[in-house]
Amino acid sequence: MRGSPLIRFILLALVLGATGAGLLYVTTQRATPASPPTTHAPISKLKGMTVPFNLLLSASAAAITLDAGHPVQLATDISSLSGKLQMDPKNPRIAISIHWKNVAIPGEHRFAKITLEIPEQETFVHVFDAMGDIDDFIELPTPISGK
Repeated sequence: MRGSPLIRFILLALVLGATGAGLLYVTTQRATPASPPTTHAPISKLKGMTVPFNLLLSASAAAITLDAGHPVQLATDISSLSGKLQMDPKNPRIAISIHWKNVAIPGEHRFAKITLEIPEQETFVHVFDAMGDIDDFIELPTPISGK
């Protein structure tokens, strides 16, 4: 074998150090330019913001409850329901509870698709699914803003 083991060790350490420095540079977060502040209506004006919704069910339900701060019992005679929910703009969330009329066949998934038309924001869609009754909740990704 040719060359000094000490020189090979030093060269290997330099190469590994340069590789580590390159990885550190690539993986660190950079400061981004400040984005303009978004304007939200004062929370005091939005104590109970009304948000239109549409709920689509995969089967007939015996009982449907939506809770966005105030529980609402919905009619169960149709598979597509719509209305308005009072939502807390600071903590936008929806809890849903659906008890189906008929028991699901083994392996059959039942679903409920909710669509929210939040003013000044993109339409929010979420699908709840389960092999039996649905009892779940979703937190909206951003606070609700309004006029």
